[in-house]
Amino acid sequence: MKNARVDLSADRADLYEPLMRSASPSCEGEAAVRLVFRVEALWDWLLRWQCIKHVPTDRYDYLQVDFAKALELARTVEGDPQNARAQLDRSARSALMVAANLAGAEQSSLRNVLYYLEEADMRHVAEAMMFSAGFVDGTVDLWGGEGEDDSRGFGPNSREQQERWEEI
Repeated sequence: MKNARVDLSADRADLYEPLMRSASPSCEGEAAVRLVFRVEALWDWLLRWQCIKHVPTDRYDYLQVDFAKALELARTVEGDPQNARAQLDRSARSALMVAANLAGAEQSSLRNVLYYLEEADMRHVAEAMMFSAGFVDGTVDLWGGEGEDDSRGFGPNSREQQERWEEI
């Protein structure tokens, strides 16, 4: 392996590999790091507030998420529009809490954060939870294969449920 150097100002896609180098070998640790990267608003916020550490080594560079610093910033008192918490929306903050739980940096109930997740972030959280539970190739389809604009239903498998009701 050649000595790969990392530049934090590089394209987002170029930062995935060095970030994954820092993931712990457990499913939970890897799921946490993947979740942080996949929620774009959270990733951008972590970069802006310097919660992504660049760690150079002789062999290769890697990036590491400083969950302790991120949690501290996410819990700062609101009111000042320039503070870190004000610049992180509730959905991304909830994704951060889930990732921190998976990484072992936090111990809080999922019930407290799931309500604030937006649909796109919920997909990433669900996939992270599945990955951490050992479903390594699991993906989540919130609409059960149905289109989001399907006016007949209210979520996964609603079309199939409606068809079953019509058969009765």
